[in-house]
Amino acid sequence: MPLGLADVGVLLLSFAAPFVLLLLGLPRFLGFLARVGRVSDDVHKSPPAKVPEPAGPVLFLAALAGELVVAVGLHSWVPVAVVLGTSVAFVVGLWDDLYVLGGKTKPLLLVAAGLAFVSLAVISTDLYRPELTLPILGDTSPHFTIYTVLAIAAFPVVANAFNMMDAFNGEISWFTLLTSAALLIGVVLHYVFTPGFALARVASVLPLVGVAAAFLVFNRYPSRAFDGDSGSLMFGAMFAGLAIAGGVEVAAMIAIVPAILNSFYTLSSVRGFVERRKMASRPTYIGKDGLLYASYEAGAPSTLVRLLLLDGPLSERDLVKNIVYLTVVAFVFSVAISVLTWVV
Repeated sequence: MPLGLADVGVLLLSFAAPFVLLLLGLPRFLGFLARVGRVSDDVHKSPPAKVPEPAGPVLFLAALAGELVVAVGLHSWVPVAVVLGTSVAFVVGLWDDLYVLGGKTKPLLLVAAGLAFVSLAVISTDLYRPELTLPILGDTSPHFTIYTVLAIAAFPVVANAFNMMDAFNGEISWFTLLTSAALLIGVVLHYVFTPGFALARVASVLPLVGVAAAFLVFNRYPSRAFDGDSGSLMFGAMFAGLAIAGGVEVAAMIAIVPAILNSFYTLSSVRGFVERRKMASRPTYIGKDGLLYASYEAGAPSTLVRLLLLDGPLSERDLVKNIVYLTVVAFVFSVAISVLTWVV
């Protein structure tokens, strides 16, 4: 179906609105955070730099503006559902930024994000399809109850996976930008090759891409802003909701494989959910040469970063480059899965 001028306008504005709002609004908010003493030590610098945190509130408001454009411009409930799930994750993250939640409390509270998202299925019965579409093989058998339970569980799992990828300058912004770009390609292919697939599902992904792209300007090395848990949990919950609404769950899962592996290594090594600020030892340390080294302490968690450093020390910039390279590989495989699913 050809796009009308109004449709093109909504697509452009759903990306541009959050992108521009963040570029213009975040510097003022960072100045406010610095004035009130809301700064964190950039512990991977020697000596540690002071960086304003959390930038999550502005990231959330920018994303909200983009989804509002889609909801009004395309008359869809999809961005409303995405905002509901994202809002809960943002509130949980902001509470953690201000008061620090326990390692087990945070995932439990994030279940509410999944519940908020699926609750809109009562109003919009086609919010998501209760089945998976596999490359070449096609659709699985539909089962609303099982799929809904899995969709609810996806929110704490994915949100925490994103949260664990937020440790170094530029890591979370690069990761979110690349994974959301892979998600966007998958949803666009779904739209092009599936009759009746709503344009709003494509447009709803663009605010996430816009926010991640704009935040990269401030979060890349050397970081001028940290998103905090309010930002990283918001990114993860938004990604989960968009993947479910867009019907590209398999491709989305492939795109975040580095985060999945990182979560698996970390949780298996510390035997459960432990708040990272309360871990007995860190997975890395800074040497006198300013490089990052893998920790060999018995209690150090086996994160993806620690595994990358076992081959030798790296600067923070080079370490993040390696993580970006891994994410690019996942991006390529995710796009390939989308092509095999919707084109072949």
